[in-house]
Amino acid sequence: MKLPLTISLLASNRIATLERCLDSLTPLLRQVPAELIVVFTGTDERVRQVAERYTDQIIPFTWCNDFSAARNAGLKHAKGEWFLYLDDDEWFDDVTEICDFFQSGECRQYNSAAYIQRNYLDWEGSRHSDGFVYRMVKRTPQQRFENPIHEELQPCYSPCKIFNAYVHHYGYIGSTIRDCADKTSRNIPLLQKDIQERPDYTKNYLQLTQEYCIEERWDEAEEICRKGIEICKKKEAALRSWLQVNLIEILYQKKQFEEAEREAFGILEGKPNELTRLLLFQLLIGINEQRKDFEKQLQWGVKFEELLAYMDRHPELWLKQQMGTMNKDKVLNPDWLYPARLNCIRASLEVQNYKETEYFLELLPWEEECRIQTYYPLLDRWKEHYAPHLQELLAKLPQDSAYLLYQKLLYEEKNKKGETDLFLFHRCLREITQPYLQKQLIKKALWEKRSLSELLKKMDLESWQKCIASIVNETAYEEDSHLWEARELLSKEHPLQGLWLKKLLLERRLAKGFPMKKAFLENLEKYALCIHSFYKSQYQSSMFEESFCHLLPADCRMSLAVLEALDSWKQGNPSETVRLFRQILSFCPQMAGVIREALRLLKNELDHPAPAAGPEFEQLAFQMKAALKTMIQNGQYQEAMSVLSQLLPLLPDDMELLKLQQQLLADIY
Repeated sequence: MKLPLTISLLASNRIATLERCLDSLTPLLRQVPAELIVVFTGTDERVRQVAERYTDQIIPFTWCNDFSAARNAGLKHAKGEWFLYLDDDEWFDDVTEICDFFQSGECRQYNSAAYIQRNYLDWEGSRHSDGFVYRMVKRTPQQRFENPIHEELQPCYSPCKIFNAYVHHYGYIGSTIRDCADKTSRNIPLLQKDIQERPDYTKNYLQLTQEYCIEERWDEAEEICRKGIEICKKKEAALRSWLQVNLIEILYQKKQFEEAEREAFGILEGKPNELTRLLLFQLLIGINEQRKDFEKQLQWGVKFEELLAYMDRHPELWLKQQMGTMNKDKVLNPDWLYPARLNCIRASLEVQNYKETEYFLELLPWEEECRIQTYYPLLDRWKEHYAPHLQELLAKLPQDSAYLLYQKLLYEEKNKKGETDLFLFHRCLREITQPYLQKQLIKKALWEKRSLSELLKKMDLESWQKCIASIVNETAYEEDSHLWEARELLSKEHPLQGLWLKKLLLERRLAKGFPMKKAFLENLEKYALCIHSFYKSQYQSSMFEESFCHLLPADCRMSLAVLEALDSWKQGNPSETVRLFRQILSFCPQMAGVIREALRLLKNELDHPAPAAGPEFEQLAFQMKAALKTMIQNGQYQEAMSVLSQLLPLLPDDMELLKLQQQLLADIY
């Protein structure tokens, strides 16, 4: 009786993923009689120690830049009727389907099998590309792995079982840009060498073309791609089609659009399969977008969508026609697909074909808020440029989406000549959670002096701070009065949010209002007190003690220092005032302009000290100014100049005296 399964694994020095890989195989090893072989190609003994916890079959292999040689080392020791192989940087999500395949005896009906490799495009796992990998075969004595890289187990016989099981694979991301470059730099010389040794092995040309494309070496990519096409002329028509598609992509990257289009038309005349046509349509959409030939761009866009719908009705064609990276995921890559649809929307708007605009709008991923929200700013710009048509089309789309809900509100408001639909408005407050839309909604509510309670009760304070700061920055300083008025209602319902808005407005007043000394110092004090109140309501009083004060946020510490500096100023201690103001710059450099103005005012005060002004002095000054006016009226200019010269040093900030001086000088001269 044969052992049903051998699992062979290449293990290098990737200890971080190895244990997860091995752990994902344990349910398979428990439920199906199987052996695990680890081919150890690395040098890190910790990797060997981890592997030894799962199997005794660890085969040391000295790395020789040949993946097939390493794979064959594992294959040579295999005893299982079936052979499954994988790498140490991928792990199964669930092996239940594979276990059932063996336990039910279904394995006797097949000679090979494929599962899905989910290749992640970022470390968060939010973007990925799926592709079938043929890594399970029923063993025969003739089988061997071929090719030093992108190795293949040959011969591989049909029928082939297709599993929905998949492995997670993060290997294409690379820890750094250098990792990706190193992998490509490693592959290119191996492929070049293999082409010299086996010039008729056509797959190497496709793989080397793709490696050159990764490094954006377009001239070399074009040269090797054309060589591959020439070799494929009399055989392997499918591979020749993929090389031709690659050639058009290369020409597109080189901005040789005319030649790329000619090549595409040449392939289409040969009536290639559906997957090839889809890829060609993609490129033709891009070519005509670059030319700004909107009619043709739209035509190819419609052809693409019609053929894509056909493929969805015949899903077996994806698997039948794929080859390497030329697969369903390449066609449906959302980083290409949705921008292309957006560009078709723009093309339809340019040619005023609003029926097609609606068609492509409905194809956007409205149900995927995390993706569609990246397109909100673009759609908003287009709304202004292509008004009023796009606004109306968006408002009438049936899809359930936060963005479309807000467009309905704006559209209804426009139709009612500025009157807000309160039902829709409150629904937006309750349902919209995307920061971009929340900002628009908050600005609208502030301008219309409406309550924001339904939105703010679910919005954290940090998000509010970022949002309202953006709104204030985008508001012209001359329009701040709207925000000051809105702050009154806001502060009653939501004191903390109101305080932060007040803080931002005072900040602008200090920086852009150019207030005189008295107003400047009053606003500076209000600003500091506002910040202090904001944090005082959130922190325990002990946090404001000297021993813990350094743990407070920088702007809070700044407010405390400003209040202390102003108090020192009032008490006539200029050196301490200067020290405190300068200290603020060390942890709040954005306050440099305000601090510079405060120090200027302080220096001016020290250079021109005002006398102690009691009630008696003020009365005397009033009488002297009255006498001065009388002298000027009576033409007693000499006497008036004498009195003026005595009063000016005593009252340096008295603007009335300055006006009298100008009047006197005008009369004299």
